[in-house]
Amino acid sequence: MAKQASTQALNQAMQSQAAPAQQQTGVDPYRRAQSYLKAMVPAITEALPKSKGMDAERLTRITLTTLKTNPKLLECSIESLLGCVLTSAQLGLEPNLLGSCYFIPYKGTVSFQIGYKGLIDLVTRKGEVTSIVAQEVRKGDYFHWEFGRNETLVHKPAPNNERGEIEYFYAYAHMKNGGFTFQVMHISEIEKVRNDYSISYKYDQKGSIWVKHFEAMAIKTVIKKMVKLLPISVETQSAIANDETIRKDITADVMRVDPSDGLESINDFKVEVLDKDEESVG
Repeated sequence: MAKQASTQALNQAMQSQAAPAQQQTGVDPYRRAQSYLKAMVPAITEALPKSKGMDAERLTRITLTTLKTNPKLLECSIESLLGCVLTSAQLGLEPNLLGSCYFIPYKGTVSFQIGYKGLIDLVTRKGEVTSIVAQEVRKGDYFHWEFGRNETLVHKPAPNNERGEIEYFYAYAHMKNGGFTFQVMHISEIEKVRNDYSISYKYDQKGSIWVKHFEAMAIKTVIKKMVKLLPISVETQSAIANDETIRKDITADVMRVDPSDGLESINDFKVEVLDKDEESVG
């Protein structure tokens, strides 16, 4: 009900801004977005999870800073931009801040993407998973892992001046019940996921988030592969399923960006996302 109310309030705010905006010619896109966001502060406040203690005005300021940092977002539809703001608010993640989530321009729309720190936040929020750690392994490091009855993961980094190129990424998680699990991916596996499944990388190989923040995206990839092994709630699964989605209509369900089939309702994707290691990674 809260989600429905927040989308309705946002739609009303958009309609109240649309008429004046249409009457103005040559309006600066940044100021136009600023005007919309200002009108939507009450609706964004309604969408924010109370437990996170986030502030709608702060989220608005961060969004405006994001627009200045990446002007291509201003070339996208205002509906999809505001849809990303709504998704960000509903998940309690701040855009482009410490890797929580990102707004990515994609073919005239803004795609919402969860960062690796945001992913860790969502998975550990309920308390069943108490901690997640992820690291890269470089040439020269001592690295040993073993699956089976006696699972083992040991990583001893070499001195900085003796470390070479990245060879692996790994992630491990501790559970509230005392359990432990981990996942390891070779750099070639990470690159294959990027090449085969990353919409942003296929769309813009030079300016993609994979180019700008490769290590962060690689860490996210190995964490997402590990997530299906973790005892997480349906609510958390649904939150994670918002990764790499857009809203073309602020009142509509978020839609998953798909490289071949166009857009697919996220309602058909929430559970399956955890059974596909490579889906929706970037």
